[in-house]
Amino acid sequence: MKKFAFSVLIGIVGVTIIWLALLAGFWWLTSVIGLLIGLFLRPAGVGLLSSLCIGGFGWGLPLAIMATNAPVGNVANAIEGAIGLSTTNGVLIIVLTVGLGCILSMLGTWVGIAGRRVANTQ
Repeated sequence: MKKFAFSVLIGIVGVTIIWLALLAGFWWLTSVIGLLIGLFLRPAGVGLLSSLCIGGFGWGLPLAIMATNAPVGNVANAIEGAIGLSTTNGVLIIVLTVGLGCILSMLGTWVGIAGRRVANTQ
């Protein structure tokens, strides 16, 4: 039970930090949070799953909240048109944005797990 509560606490703190970092323009901090998750959360599968959720929620929740007040769909549609995609609803760009958050977080976690294993062998 303690491990689950610790994982949930790391998740809430991670999503909050990523959200605030994105507001300040520090998108790269997502990888740093993933690195810390990889270093401190065991086993590796739990760390990777937590990192996937934290990255997705950290990038997806601000978009969802922004969509209530701003024309997120129109901006995503304009970006799709600028890169030459023929879809008209902008969903692909939003999914790719959330996927980018997941990938950045999981790559950081993977590096943290690998670093932890290297430190254990020496």
